[in-house]
Amino acid sequence: MSTGGKVLVVLISLLTIAWIGLMSMVARHNANHGELFQKGVEALAALEKQVEEAELKLVNLENEVEAKHFSTDDERTKLRLEYNDLHKSLSEVQENVARMSGLLDNLDNANEKTERNFAERNKETAETQKKIAEIEAAVKDSQDRNAALLATLSELRDKFTKLIEENRAIAKTLGQSAFEDVSVGKRALVTGR
Repeated sequence: MSTGGKVLVVLISLLTIAWIGLMSMVARHNANHGELFQKGVEALAALEKQVEEAELKLVNLENEVEAKHFSTDDERTKLRLEYNDLHKSLSEVQENVARMSGLLDNLDNANEKTERNFAERNKETAETQKKIAEIEAAVKDSQDRNAALLATLSELRDKFTKLIEENRAIAKTLGQSAFEDVSVGKRALVTGR
């Protein structure tokens, strides 16, 4: 396996691990929003850092491939000069042509594979960015719902406090009211004093 292939396998593994971690964080976030919200934000930052590292590795891989292309072109030029200089025998010429043909086929195959892998990485990066946007939207939605619930709770707390104060005032008024004995034939008199 070429170095580029190994690097791509490592990148795929890192992105898979990051995706699994992200999905587990979303599940924990749904179970306990208040505590895990901050952890989700930190995990998102870590994932963004990993994506940046993966992009940097991809750029380095492209540079390595380009350097290999230049070195292969240099080797091809040297082989052509040797071919023109040598002309010793037809069998040596055919051997050099066959060798060059094999190198070109390998280079074309490697080039096609690299292009396919590059396209796959771009697709995976786009999918990851889309999922990050979805998670950010879910976090925003959770924050909005939390704010609405806190406003409702505050309003209910104010109403409850007011009701308690009214009940205390009524209890105080009832405690100060005077009752007359009704057994003697008088009517009960309740005053608000």
